[in-house]
Amino acid sequence: MTMRGRAWRAVGGLALAMTLVACGGGDKKDSAEGTVPATEVCGGLSPTAARALEQIAETKRFTYRSYGIADTLKDLLHDPDLDGGGEKTDCVIHPDVADPDESPSEMTVLFEEIEKLPAAQPPGVAVLSLPVGLRAEGADEGADLWFACEVKGVGKPIVHAELVYGPRPHEGSVKEANIRVLQDLSRRLALAMGCPDAGGIPT
Repeated sequence: MTMRGRAWRAVGGLALAMTLVACGGGDKKDSAEGTVPATEVCGGLSPTAARALEQIAETKRFTYRSYGIADTLKDLLHDPDLDGGGEKTDCVIHPDVADPDESPSEMTVLFEEIEKLPAAQPPGVAVLSLPVGLRAEGADEGADLWFACEVKGVGKPIVHAELVYGPRPHEGSVKEANIRVLQDLSRRLALAMGCPDAGGIPT
């Protein structure tokens, strides 16, 4: 699922989130009791990504649930005969805000293996495209990022990363901020899977 089909996610958000979480797999970790700063979300964000998350959510405190899917996704990349089963939830973030209507109430980070890089968005589509990995696209309600992970004897499978949340009002554009958060989490996953050069995703 890319930003081409993201609009439907805003409808029935709670039910969708429960489905995504159930499909995540891996070792679950969360923020335990209380909230944490952005630098500790989803196992730790870089200062740049943490500031971007604060900009998106307009808060400095969060709770989260991390699902540790690196080993699962690595197995899929190394065995072409395995069925990937679609998107897998890596982390769900809850900004600590008084009014969820004024900030994303839930932000979900997903990864999946795909067969090929999709075509770039056509001119006139309101996304920000950056050369991160194979490509990254930021919109007002999330971001997509694609990177290749070279696997000896298999080739260069492509991984699609996605940051998803419903449309919310923002002060200024958050398109680049969405990319920066997803970039940080994607690089960490690529390193955990042993992708050479972190899939071409810079720090």
